[in-house]
Amino acid sequence: MEDKKKDLLRRLTIISIPFVFVAIPSIVIFVGMLSPHAPGPKVAVASPEQNHTVGMLSTMTGGQMILSCRAAFAGNWEYFHYFILDPYKPQHAFFQPQTDHYAILCKWGYMGNFLQDVVIFNSSEPYAKLCAVKAGGCRYLFQHGQMFLVTGRHATKEAPWQHREKKLVGDVLLRDCKQILGVFPTMCHYTKHDHPYVGKIISRWSWWFNY
Repeated sequence: MEDKKKDLLRRLTIISIPFVFVAIPSIVIFVGMLSPHAPGPKVAVASPEQNHTVGMLSTMTGGQMILSCRAAFAGNWEYFHYFILDPYKPQHAFFQPQTDHYAILCKWGYMGNFLQDVVIFNSSEPYAKLCAVKAGGCRYLFQHGQMFLVTGRHATKEAPWQHREKKLVGDVLLRDCKQILGVFPTMCHYTKHDHPYVGKIISRWSWWFNY
């Protein structure tokens, strides 16, 4: 009788392994895809009333970078844009600030690292006027583990006074991990960084289920 119980327990353990490592992650991913912050990427097209723009470019080649963004104003918030960045393929979005105090905040994800409240526009900051389309717009560059704000336009023969400026915003979160069998990460540690992170560190669960 005792042997039968042990055999039954062994069989249940074997059956449960695929469920733990395959079924549960699949369910979580499916729920995350259904959450309101994860629509597919859209091609940005400016309408006449949208006179501001932000662009994104990543030169970090470890994989796709994702920014799920919302706009916050007057105590409310609304979906703004979902950027899926392949290396060296820029994207941009147009918008019109709704109030005098208007901000765009994003969740940032890259190679299993996640940040929240990454600000890409704040109408109260001096750089806000540079995000206007007529001023050239604001462009964010993710390079070597850092986030830069690029504004302005290159000087031309017709407009020699123009100039482009690249300003460091801060560092993004990166980790080094050793892996078991080349698959399962273990002994991870954050890489050294010299500047504050551009957002708050969050878990994968918070990425899926917070705004």
